[in-house]
Amino acid sequence: MTLPRLLLLKAGSTHPDVVSACGDYDEWFRRALPGGQSRCETVAVSEGAELPSPEGYGGAIITGSPSGVRDEAPWMERLSVWALGAADGGLPILAVCFGHQLLGEALGGRVEASPRGWELGSVEVDLSPEGRDDPLFDGLPPRLVVGATHRDELVRPPSGLGARRLASNAHSPWQAFSAGPRIRAVQFHPEVDAAIAKRVLAVHGLDEPVRQSDHGRRILANWDRHFVRRCS
Repeated sequence: MTLPRLLLLKAGSTHPDVVSACGDYDEWFRRALPGGQSRCETVAVSEGAELPSPEGYGGAIITGSPSGVRDEAPWMERLSVWALGAADGGLPILAVCFGHQLLGEALGGRVEASPRGWELGSVEVDLSPEGRDDPLFDGLPPRLVVGATHRDELVRPPSGLGARRLASNAHSPWQAFSAGPRIRAVQFHPEVDAAIAKRVLAVHGLDEPVRQSDHGRRILANWDRHFVRRCS
């Protein structure tokens, strides 16, 4: 069976030390997604690459970024408008970290630097009742262990498209949300494995233990199974 093609909408590059050891944001997804090496197409949106027609793709992922929504770069508005339009046309969208913030603000939320500073490494995230019922977290426990690397967060929740909170923790009350049937957004990084998390911590001068967990990859597999393949 031929798997649906996926768009990786690359919103920048991570730290050079992380890239040299573990690859860049889009490469993390290629390794973590089922069949990702052969079915994913990267579009370097932050570098001015043209956003393609959604036609012919099974889904799109907005990656993390060293940039912030408050930078208000022109490419960010183009990306958010494209993503909301594509979702309205039936394309499943998964927005991760920066992507989560970008769409959260486009849907009426507000992004600012967290008063609690950086959230890094292995973190625990609790599913809300809505999250426990959402296909994105099918078969997963109510408390997840996932990778995180962010300083900004949603300080005002999104309201558009009936947005619902799916997960939270003490650091960031909006760790995941849904908006309509096609948009799912997570503040954490489901594509980050232990090796990447360790390297990110090292860049920040930290030597903390990293917890092994398959929860992130299971979330990506759920998105592929319940959203991408179901809509293709």
